[in-house]
Amino acid sequence: MGMIPTTRLFLNWLFHRQSQTCMACGTLTGRFSEFPGICTSCSLQIPWVYDIRCVYCGRPTSCPDCIRLHRLVRYYVCNRSATSYTPMMREWIGQFKYRGNEKYGSLLGEIMNRAYQAMRYEFAGLKHSRFKRSLWSVDVVTCVPVSEKRLSERGFNQARILAEEIAKRNKLPFLSLLARPQDTGKQSFKSKKERMNTMNNAFSVHPNMTNLLKSFILKAKSQSQCVTENKLSVTVLLVDDIYTTGSTLQACARVLREKALEQGIHLTIFCLTLARS
Repeated sequence: MGMIPTTRLFLNWLFHRQSQTCMACGTLTGRFSEFPGICTSCSLQIPWVYDIRCVYCGRPTSCPDCIRLHRLVRYYVCNRSATSYTPMMREWIGQFKYRGNEKYGSLLGEIMNRAYQAMRYEFAGLKHSRFKRSLWSVDVVTCVPVSEKRLSERGFNQARILAEEIAKRNKLPFLSLLARPQDTGKQSFKSKKERMNTMNNAFSVHPNMTNLLKSFILKAKSQSQCVTENKLSVTVLLVDDIYTTGSTLQACARVLREKALEQGIHLTIFCLTLARS
């Protein structure tokens, strides 16, 4: 009789040891799941962006923003987003970004990596030959920076973690090319016009950007590094967490391209974001 409770306790311990609790919904799931930390039910609810209506910003619906901006200089080729910014994604990103729940890092990194693979597949097709280059030839991964104030508050830059996940999983170099000298406040509370005005002079290049790029170019042996018209050409993947108006990516890409061009380096910039609002 005394052995039954002991056996039951052991079996319960063994069962829980070989299972884990879904960090998103709290249910018990097996050790082996498609996405780290979440159950199958939650993984099936990930709001992937499958159908792209706007080839420039990656929006799954018609995009009046890009139509209005078609006459302006676009400093990055295009953006793609892994998911739509649904309440569920807002919660997951919030857990990681604002509450410092590190467990979400691997999950969001896996989501980003899958979006990157989809991007490679998309741009390998002939139908996108107007973009001239393929994402199979991405040379460097970088990210949108945060200010020193935000970095001290959070202890990390969420965009950098996502970018480093992509770089690590695809054996690409990550280079920190940008800086954010001043804190611009939370962009989620600002209108579209306010965002664009705020971002105009929000970023600068990393003081060592030119040396980092030139050092990389000298070491790289891939065919993606070429000299045309005496200019070195490098393809950069710029990573951020949320795409809203595109003003942040536009500002970052402008600073990168202009400063690099001053040093005779031509940058082709593609963007990848976790969620599209």
